[in-house]
Amino acid sequence: MVRTRGGGSSNLDRVRPTALVRRKRGGPSTSILNEHFEDYIEQEEVEVDDEGYPGGPLDKSLLVNYEHHVARQLWNGLDRGELKVVSHGRKINKLGEPHERIQAVVELSGLGGLLHASYESLDRGLLCAFVERWHAETNSFHLPVGEMTITLDDVSNLLHLPIVGHFYTQETLDSDSANDLLVESLRVDRALASEETRHCRGAHVRLSWLRYEDACSRRQWTVAARAYFLHLVGCTIFADKSATSLGDCSYANTKQLAGYATLLQGGIYEHFPSIGMRRMQALYSEDQSRCRLYDAGKGTSIIVVRSQLDILTPVSIRFCPYNEHREERPFEWISLFCGYLRLGNWRQLHMPECVLRQYGYTHIIPCNPSVLGHGHPDTNEMDRRWLHFNDYVINDYAIAPHPGACIQEYMAWFRSVSHLYVINTDEDDRPVPVPSDARDHEAVPSHPEE
Repeated sequence: MVRTRGGGSSNLDRVRPTALVRRKRGGPSTSILNEHFEDYIEQEEVEVDDEGYPGGPLDKSLLVNYEHHVARQLWNGLDRGELKVVSHGRKINKLGEPHERIQAVVELSGLGGLLHASYESLDRGLLCAFVERWHAETNSFHLPVGEMTITLDDVSNLLHLPIVGHFYTQETLDSDSANDLLVESLRVDRALASEETRHCRGAHVRLSWLRYEDACSRRQWTVAARAYFLHLVGCTIFADKSATSLGDCSYANTKQLAGYATLLQGGIYEHFPSIGMRRMQALYSEDQSRCRLYDAGKGTSIIVVRSQLDILTPVSIRFCPYNEHREERPFEWISLFCGYLRLGNWRQLHMPECVLRQYGYTHIIPCNPSVLGHGHPDTNEMDRRWLHFNDYVINDYAIAPHPGACIQEYMAWFRSVSHLYVINTDEDDRPVPVPSDARDHEAVPSHPEE
């Protein structure tokens, strides 16, 4: 496991550049990128792609799959409505606290933050409206003010999960191998294991099938801990179904959202305090995960949330919401890692440069994800970079003078490569989506020193 730096303050003007920003490995420097995009913006005023999308990107170089995106259909008057949202919040709460004989093991695992974080009630309208703003090419929400996302820092604060360590490498199992593991690890009868994997048509078991209570009654505490962990992660961070993750749901032909929706809903609550309905927990304390600050309220109409997002301005956003929580969860330098995150064979680019305002930096025009993903490193190289993250973090950026600050050219670029709205209307009554000059909206966070 790697160590991270703590949450000390930094120089208020600039932070010392690290190896990634100096690009000793061959990438373009930040200054080169800015010069490139300044030239690009000047050209964009006179060189518009005739095949751009009405209400969407004029330049197709960023959102290359926009043709199939739900936002395009919405602009054209085709509304798929709310998605079916799959959640296991009630199941994890029904599971309850671990037996006292395995409580210490659960806490030491670093997964204890998941025990009480899950929302039993999910706001489908709220979630679905944000899904319509998600783009898999950038792994971010595209809003009238620019890009935002769920960051590693959000994960740390909302769930109190560790965000350092080795990537998970899974072994592909057939049914026979899965049965062997069930017999060995959960001490179940082979016939019962075979029956379950046949029912699930592969190397899977149902959450309801896990024998946690049986192991406790037999006082098999190692087995009980294993079953409890399987249930815990199966209801939360590993709750997913094929082709219904956040990225897939942004495409128009998808009808279902799976995954750990609590993380998404908690992130919306923190960053968008005026959108969606929630109640504040009167007994919340900062030693608890930030998801526990909220009780999910009644469902919000997707129509209402779409309208709220279309008139979104920077003053209504909390770009850096965890300042009062830093004593409990200090900012971790690894949150600024730029590269691939991996889960088994699944990998996604992590691009903090796309959402610099969420780290307290002045936002710039980010480089295209195709530049960051150039070379397609293999699994070993992805793992090496992650474990040596200090060489791959970004921090050669100006500290924001006020929340939501971005360079003057950013919004002109963003308008050309993305979409600000999903509602097609002739009314010109939307706020102008420019950065706020308000300096008292919230404090910018301190940054760790080198």
